[in-house]
Amino acid sequence: MKTGKFKKYFRYAILMAIGCYILAVTISIAMMSKMTKITYNATAYGTTLIEDIVDFKTNTAQRNYYDFDGNPTDHKENLISPIKEFGIKSVCSFSLFPLWRKNYFNPFIMDGDQYNIARSYKENENVIYGSNAYPLTYWFVLWAIENAFK
Repeated sequence: MKTGKFKKYFRYAILMAIGCYILAVTISIAMMSKMTKITYNATAYGTTLIEDIVDFKTNTAQRNYYDFDGNPTDHKENLISPIKEFGIKSVCSFSLFPLWRKNYFNPFIMDGDQYNIARSYKENENVIYGSNAYPLTYWFVLWAIENAFK
C-alpha cells in the first residue's frame, strides 16, 4: 500500500476514534448528571476496610474505616463544594465511569486487592466489582473520589 493511502486511512481511523470518544463522553455526561451517589469499597479477604461515599444529593463525602472483623474504627465527613462536585463529575465523565463493565477480574493473581464501586441513580444502583484488574481510567476516578476528602 502506498504511503499516501496509509496516511489517509490512518487519519480516518483517528477521526473515527475521536468521534466515538466524543459520543461516549456525551453519553457519560448525561449519565453522570443523573447520578446521585458513588460508593467505593476497598476490600481484602472479603471484608470492607475502607468505604467512601460521595453523595451528590446532600453534597457530602463520608469515609468509613473498618477492621478485619467488620467493626467501624474511624469516620470522616466533608462537605463538597459545587466546584468540587463539578470536578468529580467531570473527571468521572471524561473517564467514562458510567460506561464501565460490571466485572474486572484477573484470575492469575489471587493475593491482590478487591474493590466495589456502586453507582446510584434515582431508581437503581449498578455495582462494579474488581479483583486485581482495573478499567483503564480507574485511577482517575479513584483520584476524584479521594479528592472529595481533601
